[in-house]
Parts: sequence; structure tokens; C-alpha cells
Amino acid sequence: MIWRLALLIALMAPPVQAQDITWPVDQYDPAAQSAPGDAADLILPMPCGGAMAFQKVVVPVEAGNPLSDRQLRLGQSDAQTGYADYFLSTFLRGPFHDAATAATPDAGDTHYFIARYELTEGQYKALTGDCPAARGRDRFAKGELSWFEAVKIGQSYTQWLMAHARDTLPQADGVMAFVRLPTEDEWEYATRGGVAIDPTDFPARKFSGDEPVGDYARILTSGGRAAVGAIGTRKANPLGLFDVYGNVEELMLDPFRLNAIGRRHGQAGGLVTRGGSFKLTGDQIYSAQRSEYGPYDPASGAARTSSSFGARFVLSAPVVTSEPRLNAIRDQWVARSTQEGTVTDDPLAQLSSLIEAEIDPRRKQALDGLRADLRLSREAASTARKETAKSALLSGGIFLPTLDANAATIERLRFNIGNLTGIAQVSGPDERTRLMQAVEGYVQEIVEIRRAQGSVLLTFRSVVDSLIADVPAEDARAAYGVLRRELVAGDQHEILTLVDRFWSDLETYREKPDMTQSELQVLALAR
Repeated sequence: MIWRLALLIALMAPPVQAQDITWPVDQYDPAAQSAPGDAADLILPMPCGGAMAFQKVVVPVEAGNPLSDRQLRLGQSDAQTGYADYFLSTFLRGPFHDAATAATPDAGDTHYFIARYELTEGQYKALTGDCPAARGRDRFAKGELSWFEAVKIGQSYTQWLMAHARDTLPQADGVMAFVRLPTEDEWEYATRGGVAIDPTDFPARKFSGDEPVGDYARILTSGGRAAVGAIGTRKANPLGLFDVYGNVEELMLDPFRLNAIGRRHGQAGGLVTRGGSFKLTGDQIYSAQRSEYGPYDPASGAARTSSSFGARFVLSAPVVTSEPRLNAIRDQWVARSTQEGTVTDDPLAQLSSLIEAEIDPRRKQALDGLRADLRLSREAASTARKETAKSALLSGGIFLPTLDANAATIERLRFNIGNLTGIAQVSGPDERTRLMQAVEGYVQEIVEIRRAQGSVLLTFRSVVDSLIADVPAEDARAAYGVLRRELVAGDQHEILTLVDRFWSDLETYREKPDMTQSELQVLALAR
């Protein structure tokens, strides 16, 4: 098996000392030069005395369970581009975890590493056998790559590291990491900010919020002038990554697939780039943006390249790293399959097909009994989901008065601040000092209420998300109808009003679950 070969090579290879890094810091981690306390999480050496900087991307899952992974909802809600980038439920896990710092060897979260910057001209030269003299342009992002060349560069860098700097590579269960292009899920999760961004802001179209995209990205200017530029000259995203928007568009490992309204379509297509480039304007760039290109130039038949095609690499590792690891995976899989069962298609439909094809009357009768039991079980599960939905609808409605009260208090305090500020302008010095102290108290009170409001909104979003993700829409609608009838019968009209408001919010949110926190607050406060 592959893992056995990798482990044998690792054991047989002699220890190799890391190569010295002689390049100036601004050539591989410019953020660390301008702010020494802002160094990358991991620096790996390269040929020619060079280096590449990586950031750790934490994926909070149970490291000790090899089947544990994190469910994510990526994409966005624009119908005009939904065929490519609509919402998608997917799963992610990192190959590494910090056993040395965990309470037990299997405890802690997983993580992977992604390059802090796009591949530069200097790094490209070093990895292709041309040692640069660290000139200014060597810090520019490398364009003109083909997908095949980017894959080859990852292979070349991995082989060099294993031969010359083995001790610098992270390890997963004793097996060394390797360098490759990122998957689309790895790239988008890191670009949005991972766990470094507030969960209420993770679904936003852009991690930059209301700030101009140009503060974070090299993009097409209003004058129509743009070109590839040096790495790290704009602001970083919440995870400390630079140029994930703009500059060069970054090649992905996976082939392009359409979004079949919430799932990946079955046809695999051409190569994918993410993040946009210097050729796009700010409104064309967002975290879920994807572009497809044919891998070959239709005119020449050569591998397709472009001045805007670049790369950002990740460090990964095999899934099955050892025989004990394989046994753990198998044990967890068997345990989970026994508990949860496996369903690839509708089991009731499959069973009905078997009954129709069965010619033995006794077997057919037994299968009929099994179908009846399955229908009863499905009905019981649907009933349980509806009860869960009813509880969630009530919980969501209960949050609304708190949000209303907080918003009303903030408006009252702002009114008081305006009044006191106006009075202070025509008052004597002593009175003005007293009034401004009162204003400062009101301002601090607003800060505290807004902090509390943010916590309530986070919980409010989690209730809405769980209803959408865990309860089929038809079960949720049925639960809402039953709950309304129960509240009317019980003369609970005040609670009914809140549940109706929450249901309206839920339906709106279902169409646009990537709302920003401010958009969600406006929705929740609307009457």
C-alpha cells in the first residue's frame, strides 16, 4: 500500500539538515519585515537560499476520530452566478494536529497549512533551477502558469524538501507532508477566514465587509490600468493571508463542476481558478467566485497559460498513514455504519422495486412486512423532526423581543446623547464637563448592548441554520402549521406573532443565508 511505501522511505532515508535561508525577509514574508511580530506560522526553505511562508488553517474537529470532519456551507446566493457558485454543503478536515500541546495525543483540532502569499517570480525561478539575485521584481506574483506546470512545481518542491530539508516538514502520524495545489474547499474556507473570523461574518460575500476591495486586492482601477504586482502590498484577510483577492487568479487542484442547486454536478470539466485577478473590478471579486478554463489552448493545443494564472500551495498528507491508522479508520467506519446505516438512494423505493421483482410468495410477504415497518419508522422520524422544528421555531421567536429591546435601548441612548451634546454646547465649563461625562457613560452602555446584541444574533443565526440544514423544508412547514394551530387554540396570540415573524425571517434567510450580521439584524428587527 502507498502508506507502507511512504513509511519505509521515511525510515530508510538518512536525516537531512535544513538548508539555510539567505533571502531577505521581504522576498518571502514581507508582512514580517514591516511588523516583526506578524511572522508567518511556518517558514519552509527553498533552493537558492529562498523560503516560502505558510499559515496554519485550523479545522475544529475531533482529531482522535479519523472520520470526524467539519461540515461547511460555502458559496453564495446570487442567482445570476448560481450555476457555478451557489451554496454547497461540504466537509473539511486537516491532516495535522498538535499532539504535543494537546491534553492527550488524540485531543485537539486538526489543521492544514496554506501559503501566506502567491508564488513569486523569485520562488518560481528557484524551483525551476534558476537562482535569482533577489531583485525587486522577484517579489512579484508569478503569472503565465499552466495547471500542469503548477502541479509539477508542487512535485519539485516536495522532492527538494524531502532531500534537503526533511526536518522542516510537518508530519501526520510520522509521515511527512507534501506540497500541492489547494482544493476549492480548502481555498475558500481559508479565504473567508476560517475560525479567525466571527462566525456571523463567515458567510459574507467578501471578508472585507464594507471596506473597499482595493484595500485588500490588486484589481482593475477606474482608469483601466492594472498588472501583476508584488505580494503582500495590500491588507491581509482575517487569517493573515495576502492577495487571496486579485493580483493573479489562483489555480485549484480540482476540475470544474457546475453547482446543481446545492450539490456538485456530475460532469467534471476544465481547470478552475479562484480569487479573481488584476483584470477584474472590485464588484467582480468575492470569496465564492470561480472561473473555468479549458486546460489546453484550442489554437495551439499547448497547455493553457495566461498572464493572470498563478498559484498558492498547501501542505497536505496521506489519509492512511500507517496500519494502526487504517485499523482506526476501519473501526470508526464500522461503528458509524452500524449506528447510522447507509443510504445511497431512497430505501423505500429500492425495497418496492425488490417486492415487484420477487416471485416467491413467502419472500414477497416478508418483504411487504419489512416495507410496512420501514414506513412506520420513516413516519416516526418525520414526527420527531417536526417536533424538533416546533421547538426551534418557538426558540427563534423568543429571541425577537430581546433584539427589539436592545435596539430600542440603543435608539433611546443615542437620542439622549444627541440632547446632552446639544445642551453642552451652550453650557458653562463645569456643566459641560458633567454632561460630557454622562455622554461617555451612554456611549459605553451602547458598546456593551451592541456586544450583547451580537451574541444574540449569533445564537439566532445558529437556530435558523439548524432548521434549514437539519429539517426538510416540508417538515418545517408542517411543524409551523401545527404550531400555529396550537397557539391559536391556546389563545397565545403574543407568542403567535413572534413565531410568525420568525417564520418570515426563516423564509427570507433560506433564500440568502450568506447575510452579513447587519443584514441579519435588519431582517430580525423588521415588523
